[in-house]
Amino acid sequence: MNVWWNLLQKEYRMTRNSALISLAILIIGGLWLVYLSYRYNIGIIIVPASFLLVLLLFFPAIYMVKSLAWEWKITPHLWLHCPQPAWMLLSAKLAIALLQMLSILLIAAALLLLGISISSIPEEVGGIALTSLLSFIIEVGFYATIFSFAVSIYIGAWATLISVVNALAGNILGRFRWLAGTATFIVAVVGFGQLQQTWLYKLITGWGLINIKLQSLPELSRNFRTHLSANSEVHMALGQFYAGEILFYLLLTVSLYALSAWLIDHKVEV
Repeated sequence: MNVWWNLLQKEYRMTRNSALISLAILIIGGLWLVYLSYRYNIGIIIVPASFLLVLLLFFPAIYMVKSLAWEWKITPHLWLHCPQPAWMLLSAKLAIALLQMLSILLIAAALLLLGISISSIPEEVGGIALTSLLSFIIEVGFYATIFSFAVSIYIGAWATLISVVNALAGNILGRFRWLAGTATFIVAVVGFGQLQQTWLYKLITGWGLINIKLQSLPELSRNFRTHLSANSEVHMALGQFYAGEILFYLLLTVSLYALSAWLIDHKVEV
């Protein structure tokens, strides 16, 4: 654990300055958008916030690819020949990527809530109580955060494997090693797409239906000046998931990171 903690601290120190600069830019730009949204239209802050949420899905993947590329180029002998297993370094990098992603999400969420709280949205949409509206937004944001982290970790697993495959192909393909990574990406997309169409995939993943409902939506609806229709209960479900599907992607994600670590330990040469 002490070794892993040292790797985590090393990773943090490597990216601390750039991360702090990025967060400062986010805060300054976000406050400017809050001011503009208050003065003109709330969409000025909502649209960039939605766009940022989509971009954050790829944040761990981009971080892992850039960080591993730095390791391949700058410190291959110091790292690849060290006695610690590769999973320690990969997990430390992923942990820092997720911590930075969480920091960005928290700052963006705080700025978005600030923009909404000082806006005229409650009066414009039927006199909704501000507390009910904020509760609804926080609950939706909570689920969106969990989904974003899950998807970003999964995408990061594939990006890590592609980066490792590029390193493996370096001695064979030279500067054209990116072809190996591209081939891995194509095979993964096409192969996984074919797998999803099979009865076996549906058998493995199609069990344990989970309905996620918004607990704050009924309270929000009571604050409308006009009541929802009698069949509005159908619209209170945020989504449906299968426990089998969640377990499948969890095991696949762990397997991808484990495969990347094994390839580094046994196949990558410098």
